[in-house]
Amino acid sequence: MAAALASRRTVLACLSAAALVGAAMTGALIGDAYVTMLLAQSFTYAIAAISLDLVWGYAGIPELGHSLWFGIGALCVGSMTTSVSETGGVLAAGADATTYILAAAVGVVLAAAMAAIVGWYAFSRGATHFYIAVVGLALAAAAQPAYSQFPRYTGGEGGLFGFAYEGFSNAEWYYVSAAVLLCVTAFLIVLVRSDFGLLLRAVRDNERRVRYLGFNVERIKIAIYSLGAALAGLAGALYAAMEGAVSAPLFGTLFATEMMVWVAVGGRGTILGPAIGTIALGLGGSKLSAAFPLEWSLFLGLALVLIVVFFQAGVLPPIARGLARAVLGSGHKAEQNRSLVAGRETAVPARDASASAAIEISGLFFAYGGLRVLRGVNLEILKGELLCIVGPNGAGKSTLIEVLTDGARNFAGQVAFLLGDRVEHQGRQQDVIARSGVVRKFQVPSLFPSMTVAEHILLATSNGRWPSVWRRTHAIGVPPVVEAICAASGLTGRLEEVAADLSHGVAQGLEMAMAVATRPRIVFMDEPTAGLSAVERAVVGDLLRVLAKSGITVVLVEHDLDFVERIADRVAVLHEGRVLEVGAPSQIAQSDVVRGAYLGSFELEKGDH
Repeated sequence: MAAALASRRTVLACLSAAALVGAAMTGALIGDAYVTMLLAQSFTYAIAAISLDLVWGYAGIPELGHSLWFGIGALCVGSMTTSVSETGGVLAAGADATTYILAAAVGVVLAAAMAAIVGWYAFSRGATHFYIAVVGLALAAAAQPAYSQFPRYTGGEGGLFGFAYEGFSNAEWYYVSAAVLLCVTAFLIVLVRSDFGLLLRAVRDNERRVRYLGFNVERIKIAIYSLGAALAGLAGALYAAMEGAVSAPLFGTLFATEMMVWVAVGGRGTILGPAIGTIALGLGGSKLSAAFPLEWSLFLGLALVLIVVFFQAGVLPPIARGLARAVLGSGHKAEQNRSLVAGRETAVPARDASASAAIEISGLFFAYGGLRVLRGVNLEILKGELLCIVGPNGAGKSTLIEVLTDGARNFAGQVAFLLGDRVEHQGRQQDVIARSGVVRKFQVPSLFPSMTVAEHILLATSNGRWPSVWRRTHAIGVPPVVEAICAASGLTGRLEEVAADLSHGVAQGLEMAMAVATRPRIVFMDEPTAGLSAVERAVVGDLLRVLAKSGITVVLVEHDLDFVERIADRVAVLHEGRVLEVGAPSQIAQSDVVRGAYLGSFELEKGDH
């Protein structure tokens, strides 16, 4: 059945590719020189569109200045194949094939390098999507007027012209541009369908969660931003060598808006869709823009707004799905194309009575603005123990986990992980802490809405290492306890179901499975049994005991004291931001201090507030 599903998807991909190839053959079949060159030009635009789709559609980076990279590629070819006077007049144009190839390579490298610089500046500051969009828009808006300020290199207001490579005829340019488009499309399809493409989608859906799986999100964004710019630079270089002209509008916001319309019409996150949409709009839009130049710009802007508001998936994807249903039939239940394969547990010595500390916390203070939440927490967590942190609402339990898994928080005191060498916690980012073997499960499930259950677990098994950019994993190796968690929470038969469709209780199980799939040394679990039935809670409790017995340190935040008493090695009671008492479950259950804290009769000593 899985093979049948793969066959259906292959046929659907072939239908889309056939549409692209059919468009590529139209010019040759018609034989009209104008149509041939119009299609060749559309192919270069399609390369730029799918490069934008990679950045915007898959990585979720709103790139409003993508025209800048296209323009850089075009300008490099123009400036390296023309001779220009000091005032900007073109004195001579044209060069041999080697020069054009070298100029194109320079354009690709320069676009990628400049994008890397812009990305480093923007992403390393933890910029929001709004900030990134504004930066791109500002660059495109500034580039167009700046173009005329350097006539010696750009040709000034008139631009550079007359440098088209004459070694190809119109028909040959047509086939060259079609071949480049198909190669770039094939490359990107392989990339986005690979395990690395899965990581890109995760960043788009929930980049905060990606950090807590050990991935450096900033590096991922810079890499994909640069790759998108490089491909746009390649498109610009091909366009310039074919058209023999480059001017300021290629850098501007109007052209950048057109690119976004191409992607939006074709469908974000599809690769093939933007390519087909660009070719279709290129054929129809050329005549419309010539006949109605002012109205065409208004139409493009209006189309972008309408598509974003009413057709967020684009116009072409619903048509493609309808065609697939007509050709392939409907009503077939999707089968799993990924499966879990249990491997051997990592050999970790079980804890003994003289177990040493895994985490040392001393004098930990933390506040949200003027609200002091942690007020001098002192706690030692032992290697391989199951420690439950309990306390009334507002005691600071979840905040304590937040601070312990994010060393970049502005806290006072000392936190040290003793996982081999002593490592001070302060200043270490979430991804660095996660890669060291310290992971967390969130209180409210923090998942990737567009990804399946199996894809969540696959991403977690990478443990911060960049996955393959060409391989698509089908058999996912996991610790045996992950399979047990999936079985207990009802995930086993739902591996191909997307997270957005999961109930709260099942999503809790997926959060827990992800945390354990990283093969952690310390795992923080914030209320993992919330939303589960009594039977399911008992099963989860047994699984937590298995984790602790295997040598993994488990720190659990819970409200159910009966559940805690059944599974915990030790219990730490947190009240108003400090640890009141630590001891065995039976000892804590009989403590008058703890009973007073829960009943509200216990008060901190003066000076502790």
